[in-house]
Amino acid sequence: MAHSETSTGTYSLRTVGTEGKQRYWLVAVSSIVALVASLAGAVMSPEWSIVATALMVAIIAWGWPAASGLTDLRGAKWVPAHNILFAACGWVSCAVVYYAPVGRLLTLLPAVVAVGIVVAFLMELLRGEGAAARLESIITASVGVLTSVSAAGWVGMSLVHRHSHAPVIVWGSGVVVAICIGIVGARMIFAGPSGGPRRGAMTLGVTPVAFLGILGYAGAIFIERVIV
Repeated sequence: MAHSETSTGTYSLRTVGTEGKQRYWLVAVSSIVALVASLAGAVMSPEWSIVATALMVAIIAWGWPAASGLTDLRGAKWVPAHNILFAACGWVSCAVVYYAPVGRLLTLLPAVVAVGIVVAFLMELLRGEGAAARLESIITASVGVLTSVSAAGWVGMSLVHRHSHAPVIVWGSGVVVAICIGIVGARMIFAGPSGGPRRGAMTLGVTPVAFLGILGYAGAIFIERVIV
């Protein structure tokens, strides 16, 4: 009896956040933590924002294949090529936003996205004909690349905050982003797999925050130049 209870308890711990309401709670908590960390980093300094954004990109790189259901389609626990691709695109984008002039971002960031998608196509070509879920892999990789690159918008918001010294810019953009996250996040939760690894649930929560980072950056620039 004791062994049975121990086994049941161990199974319960292993399944926390992987199915049912617990999974939805994990998605929601991950989204809130990511939003708070991103806003705090943007207000503190661009350097702190880079740290927060880099961690967010790492979570996306770690869990997006599981969050999108690609690991199940390919019958694999991990997709290392996608993990590396998402991390590289996101971190390069953070460096681009931090070092490049604002006027060149409309050229440089799309270039990072384009290179990432081309690499995704090449990876599928290397897998060869007959490989499982080739089309799904390309679609998933494209969305993952776009999300990772968009996360760099939080670094841009922090730079706007530093140059203008107006907290209302970041917080105002953050409110807009939070509303969008609530709408987009709910759609992503129900569009994603109903069960799966915890890393997938965490990524579903973090992804809207990252994806809407570029929207917040655009909003911050608008507030700085038009309102402030």
